[in-house]
Amino acid sequence: MLQFPIPPICKIMAESLLLPLVRGVAGKAADALVETVTHMCGLDDDRRTLERHLLAVECKLANAEEMSETNGYVKSWMKEFKSVAYEADDVLDDFQYEALRRQSKIGKSTTHKVLGYITRQSPLLFRFEMSRKLKNVLEKINKLVEEMNKFGLENSVHRGKRQNPCRQTHSKLDDCTKIFGRDDDKTVVVKQLLGLQDQQKVQVLPIFGMGGLGKTTLAKMVYNEREVHEHFQLKMWHCVSVNFDIIDLVKAIAELATNGSSAMLGSIELLQKKLDEVIGQKRFLLVLDDVWNEDKRIWEDELKPLLCSVGGPGSVIVVTCRSKQVASIMCTVKPHELAFLSEEGSWELFSNRAFSNGVDEQPELVTIGRRIVNKCGGLPLALKTMGGLLSSKQKVQEWKAIEESNIGDNDGGKYEVMPILKLSYKYLSSEMKQCFAFCAVFPKDYEMEKDRLIQLWMANGFIQEEGIMDLVQKGEFIFDELVWRSFLQDKKVAIKSAIYHGDTQYKTFVCKMHDLMHDLAKNVTDECASIEELSQQKALLKGVCHMKTSKAEFERINGLCKGRKLRTLLAPSESWKDYNYNFPSKSHKDIKELQQVARFNMYVV
Repeated sequence: MLQFPIPPICKIMAESLLLPLVRGVAGKAADALVETVTHMCGLDDDRRTLERHLLAVECKLANAEEMSETNGYVKSWMKEFKSVAYEADDVLDDFQYEALRRQSKIGKSTTHKVLGYITRQSPLLFRFEMSRKLKNVLEKINKLVEEMNKFGLENSVHRGKRQNPCRQTHSKLDDCTKIFGRDDDKTVVVKQLLGLQDQQKVQVLPIFGMGGLGKTTLAKMVYNEREVHEHFQLKMWHCVSVNFDIIDLVKAIAELATNGSSAMLGSIELLQKKLDEVIGQKRFLLVLDDVWNEDKRIWEDELKPLLCSVGGPGSVIVVTCRSKQVASIMCTVKPHELAFLSEEGSWELFSNRAFSNGVDEQPELVTIGRRIVNKCGGLPLALKTMGGLLSSKQKVQEWKAIEESNIGDNDGGKYEVMPILKLSYKYLSSEMKQCFAFCAVFPKDYEMEKDRLIQLWMANGFIQEEGIMDLVQKGEFIFDELVWRSFLQDKKVAIKSAIYHGDTQYKTFVCKMHDLMHDLAKNVTDECASIEELSQQKALLKGVCHMKTSKAEFERINGLCKGRKLRTLLAPSESWKDYNYNFPSKSHKDIKELQQVARFNMYVV
């Protein structure tokens, strides 16, 4: 990847993502390079004070995040602290860059060193300027910390593990509701279940896919199929959700096997004996719906021995989950990956909802409806939500208005689709959240290259080395995790041309984002935008830090970006070619002018 040598490399965090931002800036404040320069400048006391304040805020941010959902004042405070944290990040970057610059000057002549005192890089001028900047940031943070202390926030060290509300599902299918596009999936899964009748050990069959695909619905279809009902002597359904407590889980299963008729004791050994007693050698089907646990040890060492030591030949546990990681940990047979609905199945599901309340299936509405269906990308939850929303709207203008908005922008998407998708996002690590949210800088249906995406994550400081993994390996791990969890999709090998290396070709992995995942990324960050978005919503996009532009748009950048803390500028390869080979070009002039008002890294995409 080519990059302008513009110092220093700035760090960016996505979403409100204030917690990882503060954690990263606090880590930078403790960096040895920063400490060396602040000590030389007599500013080390201020650096240590900044570090302590950031660590104090970090301890309370988890509670602040929760409170901000209902408290507008706390939400506004977090936004302000985020802005100041970026200022602190910039100041610390300057210290790091100065340390590296001085290291590079070691061995230069005495004359050169003396001249340095009267140049732009004079140590005396640097000390004066950085003292002013650091004290300014500290003053702002001091005020915000004083405000924070009035909120009554709890320290994360003293807070008990927050109990997430348990989602509950049941095995009953609504006979009045027609299910579209899943008959083939049902046939495949039923055939798999019945084909395991000669297996002596309990088999585990996962059904996995992104949120909203209909995994629970498919499991219900299978669970209530006549052949399945006749084949298994005992059927049980339990929604696990995020509560993967072993004792609670085994208790629930034992109660299901006895229809809740016996008291359950808390000892694992007694629960194991109870399972032996109530299940015995019956051929059973157990559905564990909505499993999130990715700790292989908990499954392999604790739960699997309990559940797979009972039951007769042909017993099966069906697991529904969003993560391929969960499926790979628990499976004993090939998992069933639930795909998006076909174009025909999508239209059937949508039109069945949209034209159900007296809305006439007139040609113009059908045309608009088909375009809306395309936006839903085969996701049943989105299709049902949008169809239900439009079923109360008779006018063409109303349909057009919904078509022109993102699904997450309207009430249906906001209250039904987005919460389902956000649940998956919530359980990503901080690094994964940052890396995923950054993908909002690309337009919908954009083909992202794995290697360049990882380089962008690295340059923006989203990932850190861990154990024996270097930055590239960590980036590859995160990329693969996002693919496994359906945040990225359509991973495939592609041949690309590197025009800045003589049009040589190279092999790389590419992927895309589902349109609704792109909506989710835009929903959780306000830091990524295109030139069009900046032009249309100047007042609403003050926090934009990452931007993608086309060759023809450089001349529009300067006016839009003045006063912004732009950190990343993604330029198409055609513009880069002009920059390199048609020097000095108009693009080059625009970029140089932009450097005067915003410091950023430029990348070819």
